[in-house]
Amino acid sequence: MIKLAHTKKRVWAIALAFAAVSLTATSCKNDDAPAVDEVVDPEFAVIVGTDNGRYMLPIENLMSGIISPVGKGTNVSDILTWEENLMQKGRDMYHVNPEANKFGKYRFEDGVLKTIREIPFSQLPSLYLGWHAWLSDTELMFGARSNNYYAIVDVENMVVTKSGEFDKTGLPANHSRRVFSVIPQGNKLFLAYGLYNEETKVHYDKSYTAVIDYPSLSNLQVTGEDSRSAPLGTVRNSYFSNFHDNGYTYILTIPMPVLGGGKAAMPTAIYRVKDGESKLDPNYFFNISAQRGGDNQLGVTYIGNGKAMLISAHDTQTNIKEFNDWWYAAMWEYLIIDVNTQQVVKKLDFPLVGNSRSGVVHNGKAYIAVNDPKADGVYVWEYDSAADKLTRGARIDGADGDTPMLYRLK
Repeated sequence: MIKLAHTKKRVWAIALAFAAVSLTATSCKNDDAPAVDEVVDPEFAVIVGTDNGRYMLPIENLMSGIISPVGKGTNVSDILTWEENLMQKGRDMYHVNPEANKFGKYRFEDGVLKTIREIPFSQLPSLYLGWHAWLSDTELMFGARSNNYYAIVDVENMVVTKSGEFDKTGLPANHSRRVFSVIPQGNKLFLAYGLYNEETKVHYDKSYTAVIDYPSLSNLQVTGEDSRSAPLGTVRNSYFSNFHDNGYTYILTIPMPVLGGGKAAMPTAIYRVKDGESKLDPNYFFNISAQRGGDNQLGVTYIGNGKAMLISAHDTQTNIKEFNDWWYAAMWEYLIIDVNTQQVVKKLDFPLVGNSRSGVVHNGKAYIAVNDPKADGVYVWEYDSAADKLTRGARIDGADGDTPMLYRLK
């Protein structure tokens, strides 16, 4: 595996190896840069990767001007060391540092990322996260990539309240469970997982589901299996993979090679589970790949009213010539899908662009960072789904080859 989903070109990223650095915060100040106005209580923020580190900047207006890390921002290279271990709730950022064995809480206010508290953390066998779920406003649950372990942290008091392995009930001999999604369902948790044969070293091409009582985390019951797509949920924690709409939770499968489950022959699809239910809806299966010539997709953001935005890897057999092409080849398309009609309703009017999962939603409009290699910079674009209108906004300067990540803070 690799350090970040899209930071291959940096010196501190080691391809196919886990690496991270100790937690410390420094500010980016350039005496030669023009004075800038500090944004107090910003609505949005962006993390921009540069040749000199990654900087978190406040943004008040995504639709005008130039956003640049020169002269302001917090250098988060040594704070948020592993993007896929980042979890957010409003202004608060939570992060597991895999090398320093720390869980940290940070708050972005007054234009600066401030350390609230850090605690020792080593409760998982691997500290590279695969998923997370908010059980309440103060209870954050997360688990390591592709295994059966979890931890729950009270983020108000910064205490690990419970950790361990999910009950192995229902597992065949010499098999392990790989959890990909955890969905709170009242007094139960809905688990979506895969099965791995430890003897043959094969991960089955099926999606499995179970429920377990909460908060006791006992009485696990296997509730079903489905062979149409897998894995059911995210392999990498920071990837958008589920959302709630009109009484259902919709869960995206991520079979994409390298960035997902490594199951190129399986389609990207959406399943759903009804509130309070313990099984997938047997009458619902949205095969997205079938509508895009077999291409696989990754999630960007939920827009509202049953619509979500995805990025689609177009014709990877032609466009992937080396490993880093998964991040840097101009082969990605933005799609709008409707889970109610089970249709890809639109491909946004961009040329093929670089990989980006950077999107936020505000007042029914989606804002995305688009890395078009033919443009004069990375631009923020606004998509108004109600008006079906695409508008170019602010330009982000100073970025390296990776697409800046947008965050909504309110």
